[in-house]
Amino acid sequence: MALSRAKPDQLPSDAVVITEDQALRYQWKIITAWDKKGDVWSLRYAPGILSAMAAATGAYVNNHYRTRLRLGGHGRLSSYLPIVAVPAIFTMLSHKFFVQRPILISPFSECPVCTQMRGAAFQTALGVVYPTILAPFAAFMFATRCFTYRLPSITENPKEVLMLYRKFTRPIVPALATIIAIQAFIAMYLTGEEERQNFNLMLRMKEIEHHLEEEHMPQRMDF
Repeated sequence: MALSRAKPDQLPSDAVVITEDQALRYQWKIITAWDKKGDVWSLRYAPGILSAMAAATGAYVNNHYRTRLRLGGHGRLSSYLPIVAVPAIFTMLSHKFFVQRPILISPFSECPVCTQMRGAAFQTALGVVYPTILAPFAAFMFATRCFTYRLPSITENPKEVLMLYRKFTRPIVPALATIIAIQAFIAMYLTGEEERQNFNLMLRMKEIEHHLEEEHMPQRMDF
């Protein structure tokens, strides 16, 4: 049965009223059980794809600063967890809750471009900006602690620290700009595909429901 929103006075007599969480679980039940994966691939795999891109960006930025500060194996795990794993997890969760959830529950509540822009904003903020800000701080901290690079004191010579940061960051600025553009474009594309495939899924469910009604077959919905 296809889901639809309606005001209380517009509900048919045999309507089944459910909560948003129940509606979301029902939608995912349909998506995961859909026989043609090509029809729902973006709904199933988009969060994972975006998460992988965020992890790759975090690893790239982290490796850059670690190499410049000659860290080697010092603090590798401690830096990879917040700079690679955390952005990947937050990117996936933010897309699921703030982009995919509205698409599945309220597909016509806002313009498609707004949803795509929101997806791109979360992706660039969590997948690029966050690790880019955190990576140099983590690398500087480990370099000071492990004595792998002679760094000026942040309290006594903050200007020198800033100049050193600019020196290390300048070579990857073009790459970061390209990464931001690519991730924003892919996030918008995947979000658009999610909207399109969800709409086609709704139409297909309506067709199935109409076909069942014509054949007078009993319908049942389990949650």
